[in-house]
Formats: sequence, C-alpha cells, structure tokens
Amino acid sequence: MSSQQFLDRFYFLYYLIHIPITVLIDSTLVIPKEFQLELQKTILSFHISSNNDFLLAGDVELWLKIFGLIEILFQLPFFIYYCITFLKKKFSVTVTPNPKLYVCNLIYGFNASLTTLVCLFYVYFKGPENGLTNGEVINLIFVYFPTFLIPAIIFIDFTKRITNLLQMEFLKSKKNE
Repeated sequence: MSSQQFLDRFYFLYYLIHIPITVLIDSTLVIPKEFQLELQKTILSFHISSNNDFLLAGDVELWLKIFGLIEILFQLPFFIYYCITFLKKKFSVTVTPNPKLYVCNLIYGFNASLTTLVCLFYVYFKGPENGLTNGEVINLIFVYFPTFLIPAIIFIDFTKRITNLLQMEFLKSKKNE
C-alpha cells in the first residue's frame, strides 16, 4: 500500500467518524436548544463538563456560530461525498486522481485547520478569564488539537497532490508542443 493510499484510508476513517460528531455536537452551535435532540444535549453536556469547554457552554460567540454553519453547510456534505467516493473507488481515491475531490480536500483542510487554530488561540487567551486553570486550558487545547492537526495534514497533502497534477499536465503540454 502506498503512502497516498494509507492517507486516503486514514482520511476516510477521519471523515466517517466526523459525520456523527458534526451532526450530534457541532451542529448544536447553530441549532437552537429547543430544537436539539435530547441525545445532542446529553452528549454536549457530557463534553462540556468533562473538558470544561467554555466555547460550547452558554451563549456561543457569533464567530463560532459562523464556523459551525460552515461546517454543516460545506463540511458535512463533503464528508459524505468523500466517504461515498472512497467506497466506490474500492478504498482509494488515488487510483484515478479526482481533481474535484482534491480541491474539496484542500479547501476543507485549509478551512478546518484555520477555524480550529482560531479556537485554540481563543482557548489559550480566554480560558483563564472563563475560570479555567492552566491545566484545564492545556487539556482543552489537547481536545481540540487533533481537529487542527489532521486538517492541516490534509491541506498540505492535497496541496502537494494538486501541485503534482499541475506539473504533470504542464509536462504533457510541453511534450505536445
């Protein structure tokens, strides 16, 4: 198995796991409490109490609601699209490069890593103001860090893949001249 195929499988699992997280937790950023499922409220309450996550407790900041809306409108459909494409291509999206899928991964990686980076900085700088000890701030940063790191890796990976495709196309066009 090539490193790209390994990464494709890893991304598949990441997106597959992220679908219920988006539906059950992240969507609560934009769904009013009276319309949330009891399961959502229970999971969210458990997460907030376990991790002292002040970002999701109480009144959610407008910028975070916007990030949540982007996740629901763009990222969730993309997770589903990627998983379906991955399964149709027999567990690899690299067999035949799919420029649309590559661009979607690039955009997702950029958007998700950037929005999580904003959350990480916010937790770091605003955690103590919200009653968190240094240890609780570090814990919450570690909770959010994978959702920064994995999309950042996706962004870098698909930047390289797209660059390679463009270079191959450029070389083909040079040969045909």
